[in-house]
Amino acid sequence: MNKINKIQVYYNGYGENRLVGTLTQQGNRPVFGYDASWLADGLPLSPIEMQTDSKTTLFYGQHANSHYLCGLLADSLPDGWGMLLMDKFFQKQFNKQRHEINVLERFAYIGSSDRIIGALTFEPEHSHDNDSFELDLLAMANANEQILLGHDSDILQELLIMGGSAQGARPKSLLYYDPQTEIISTQAQSKHQPNLQPWLIKFPAQGEDKSVCLLESLYADYAIQAGLAVPPHRYFDISDSQGAFAVQRFDRQQTDQRDYSQRIHVHTLAGLLDIDFRMPSINYIQYLRCVRMLTKSQQQVEQAYRQVVFNVLFNNKDDHSKNFSFIMERQGNWSLAPAYDVTYNTGSNGYHQMDVCGEAKQPNRKQLLQLAQRADIKNNTAQHIIEEVVAVAEKMLKEIQHHAIASELLQQVSKDVGANIDRMNI
Repeated sequence: MNKINKIQVYYNGYGENRLVGTLTQQGNRPVFGYDASWLADGLPLSPIEMQTDSKTTLFYGQHANSHYLCGLLADSLPDGWGMLLMDKFFQKQFNKQRHEINVLERFAYIGSSDRIIGALTFEPEHSHDNDSFELDLLAMANANEQILLGHDSDILQELLIMGGSAQGARPKSLLYYDPQTEIISTQAQSKHQPNLQPWLIKFPAQGEDKSVCLLESLYADYAIQAGLAVPPHRYFDISDSQGAFAVQRFDRQQTDQRDYSQRIHVHTLAGLLDIDFRMPSINYIQYLRCVRMLTKSQQQVEQAYRQVVFNVLFNNKDDHSKNFSFIMERQGNWSLAPAYDVTYNTGSNGYHQMDVCGEAKQPNRKQLLQLAQRADIKNNTAQHIIEEVVAVAEKMLKEIQHHAIASELLQQVSKDVGANIDRMNI
């Protein structure tokens, strides 16, 4: 492997290809600087902590968990599953242990792959096999299981191509899927497969029953009924012991009937504020104020509040700052990204990652209304949103009994969501 001294960062959103800046290392710390041309008239890629019109010219990260990268670039590196795959690749290909891999090498491996979330790409990039191949979900699921158990896999290279840039702890792959033919491939399209769309496919974590994926698909259904924006999705019942949840990517846009090559810049709340998402370092009022500042839209603030209410009622306590994102439009305006990772989660010791007016374990209606007031949402509007989401939660408790959810998980969901509904009467 050739030594890499710098990485050039490019913006490839909406068909553009323009240099944003350069990432280098000072000692063991990565440092990013905007290119002069981007400072002159570039879009606001990270408008809170990395403004182009500020006096700051070099940007350093503060958090070891994100390799001390500034927030803009921290969003482009995988965590969890994607990082595990990348570590295994460097060990197998270059005999490098995790602590020997510098962050520039990681960006060089990601390069300009279509498996990158968002619209940033990186040069120079390592050359590696990007041959396209169709996929068997059962083989993927079994290989994921071997990796989680600490073993190697015969298809490590294929897994890395599919999932080496994906975020989150569960095994996942960024692929192309045709909902009509159910063909799954690593290649965007060909004359033989003209209708492939970019999707993300998630598998259970180690020790989880396959029905966690079915439950996430059901939660996505109910999120839509509760008024949240959720992309097209589905559940794959792969075998007696394997399942997968799949959702269409929202960071790719269709340019014509069959082309999804246009990238969209996505920034997580954690990246925007340059905070460590693994630590409970932000609350819901700060999130809603960030939505207002970035989108300048009352409707978007109310939509974000609706997701807060959904997370509380449906017991989604994995509500950390990397599970909320914004998308940048062509002219540099911002809007909420669709909801993602909205599924049942008991949280760390039963706590939400973000508190509702000081309450992180069992938020009630009073605290949700206090949150609305502090976010300049009218009381009547907040009450209406709560009632709508309560109605969907009650509907779910009646209907979920008819789905093949593991018995223990079903009892836990029913108990917790039922208790959350009861707290809306307090």
